[in-house]
Amino acid sequence: MERSAQGQSSQAAQSLYITLIVDESGSMQSCKGAALAGFNHYLAGLREEPADTRFTLTLFNAGKTEVRYQSAPVASVCELDAETYRHQDGTPLYDAIGRTLSLARQETPAAAKKLCVILTDGRENASQEYTRTQVFDLIKACEEQGWAFLYLGADHDVWAAGGDLGIAGDSRIFFCRRDIDHTFDQLSEATAQYRRGERQPAVDAFRPKETTPSPEQPSIDPDLPTFLKCRSQRRSS
Repeated sequence: MERSAQGQSSQAAQSLYITLIVDESGSMQSCKGAALAGFNHYLAGLREEPADTRFTLTLFNAGKTEVRYQSAPVASVCELDAETYRHQDGTPLYDAIGRTLSLARQETPAAAKKLCVILTDGRENASQEYTRTQVFDLIKACEEQGWAFLYLGADHDVWAAGGDLGIAGDSRIFFCRRDIDHTFDQLSEATAQYRRGERQPAVDAFRPKETTPSPEQPSIDPDLPTFLKCRSQRRSS
């Protein structure tokens, strides 16, 4: 029992390095308020954790790929607002991932837990520096060094987009753009489970919870793919 308790204590104290790559393209404008609220809530939850948490944040659109924080103590990371999260057309996804991971790999200790989350509502269309193959190889190299990845995609073919990057199927998560604040809540749960010792972020955190259908709304077939559930919910609302 003592060994088990010591092991749990050691895991709880392990540093966690989170790299969050967030789409700032024009199409995100429609969910800007919810995105800001979700991000800030996620950040607040990380600050409450007693273990050391380091945070890298990259925002990207056609006008910039900005690594705003690089392995910074989470307590020093500022919330986003309407002035610090500004949209512009274009999705240079490969450049954002390539630049961020190339820097992060140099600063992240080998013994730390490492989680990279890519959040976007569209596929690559504007990169000039990195190719798909280069990003694919970079992600695989990071995985060999113990990195875990999540691809959170809104309203596009997440299976194909995540696969193009080499991200495992159960780490490609579809969500509806209108539900982005809830997606950040689920990300908080997945991050906490990963910190507690799961080898990979808990994909179960993104699955719908069991609920009893209300009389006013039709029940949704639990075997439907997630993107079809989203469409069913839209029709019933």
